[in-house]
Amino acid sequence: MNSIKRLARVLTDEVHGEYQITLQAEDGETFRVIATEQQIADLMDELDDLLGDDTDEEDEVTEHKEMGDE
Repeated sequence: MNSIKRLARVLTDEVHGEYQITLQAEDGETFRVIATEQQIADLMDELDDLLGDDTDEEDEVTEHKEMGDE
């Protein structure tokens, strides 16, 4: 099994109706995959879940400020 490498760069490109994702590690090693539109959507959902949804926090801050102004 390969060792874990630190990500340095991500490149994306559309190729014949699919999407090519190129990941480059800090040591220059690259890894390319082809993904479908659905796989990209699933990846985006996974990343959204991982990072959280900032929209809810912004709404809470706005709501709190409005309540404090009354």
